[in-house]
Amino acid sequence: MNKQVNLTKRVKTPQGPRFCPVVISANGRVKPDYVLLSGKEERHPEGAYYIEWRDGEKRYRQSVGKDASTAAARRHRQEQILASKAAGIKLADAEGNADGQRLADGVATYLEEIRITKKPKTFAACRTALQ
Repeated sequence: MNKQVNLTKRVKTPQGPRFCPVVISANGRVKPDYVLLSGKEERHPEGAYYIEWRDGEKRYRQSVGKDASTAAARRHRQEQILASKAAGIKLADAEGNADGQRLADGVATYLEEIRITKKPKTFAACRTALQ
């Protein structure tokens, strides 16, 4: 399984918009607004950063904003996700765990237990805090 994630920036060129690889400085960080265009470093403050990776034969490309440090962090996060999948680690979905319990359901269950076992004033305070 492929674990590599590329960081590119979509910039305007004389030939039209292109996805260009970003420049990595000597300390390993992304050099803000600099891309490699025809093998040369050029400054392009316009455009947005994208991460791209492959899952089998399919290529995915996702916009990660206009900030270089945020884009580098998103790239690192995606690399960790791909490495975890390759190692067989099950990841929790962003929308919640399908075989788990939703937060609202858990709060309702907890409030019902408090209503039954505690005094009304305690229940009222908990309900207010959890709403």
